[in-house]
Amino acid sequence: MQDEYLRHEKIQIVIRLVFITISMISIYCYYFYTNDTHVKNYTLSEIFAAPLFVVFINFIYLYMTKKFPYKLQKQRIIFSVIIDICLTVYVMFLVDALAAYYAGALLWFSIGYGMRYGKKIAYLAYFTILIAWIVLLYSSTFWLNNLEFGIGWLLTFIILPLYYFRLVTKLHQNIKILHLYARKYEHKAFHDQLTGLSNRTLFNQELREFIQYFNLHHEKFALFFIDLDSFKNINDIYGHDMGDKVLVEASKRLKSVIEHTYRLGGDEFVSIYKYREEYELDDRAKELMSELTKPCPQSNIVLAGSIGIARYPSDADTEFEIKKRADLAMYNAKKSGKNRYYFYSDSH
Repeated sequence: MQDEYLRHEKIQIVIRLVFITISMISIYCYYFYTNDTHVKNYTLSEIFAAPLFVVFINFIYLYMTKKFPYKLQKQRIIFSVIIDICLTVYVMFLVDALAAYYAGALLWFSIGYGMRYGKKIAYLAYFTILIAWIVLLYSSTFWLNNLEFGIGWLLTFIILPLYYFRLVTKLHQNIKILHLYARKYEHKAFHDQLTGLSNRTLFNQELREFIQYFNLHHEKFALFFIDLDSFKNINDIYGHDMGDKVLVEASKRLKSVIEHTYRLGGDEFVSIYKYREEYELDDRAKELMSELTKPCPQSNIVLAGSIGIARYPSDADTEFEIKKRADLAMYNAKKSGKNRYYFYSDSH
């Protein structure tokens, strides 16, 4: 946030200097070509005192943003808001009829500062403008003579920013709701609705990331392809509701052993595990089988699973091959009697 505010501060300094330059040229031309006696009562030095002071302040401001970017940043912003408005109104007081051209700038201060720095600064600018404008209306000969015009601008300063603030608040609320929905549907898109595990889509994405990571850092990993044994019998005997509970329980147990565990669909799961030594894979496989064969809570159902393991890059060096070979190893484990694990290198 501080970096964003600092960027806005620098942009605002540039805008301010450009605006002051254009204003000084306009005032200079107006001074020499107008017949307004009120303006002629002031010397150029009196008229240019405020704009030149603003230029001086802005160069100091620019120096501070470079030398002390985050020191007293909030105070700097508040000070710049008040100075911008007060000096603009002061110049409007000096130039009389030409002041009508500057009224729109006050409206921009109210809205623009809110866009840059948020709600609190927006309201600071809003109330500063209202106070400064009322002072101008009752201290300037031009505005006293054109009070209806001045009150029209006052109503604009009151109503339009409030409408804008309301609109922006509603927009922010809608954006928050959209972000909530986006996160909700993003979770649904990448996670299994029953078990909460990452799904096949996220598995494919993260498998590619594991392969990319190996190519950079040479950290080996293995793919564990897990299929629950005789799960169809559980559905047939106990019903699909119990089958769903069994899948949820199995997913918790698998994830407790290997963090990167995914449900591919049905009773098929896959896990990705980084390792250094071969014995780590045997340990993880035994731990997976031990967790699966614990009795399910509040039932006499005992789970079991067949596990196929393929290593990257010793068993396969592509995404397609490692998935295919882990699946083949699992199939051989199931064919040889179930409730066991096979490495791809031992099954072909």
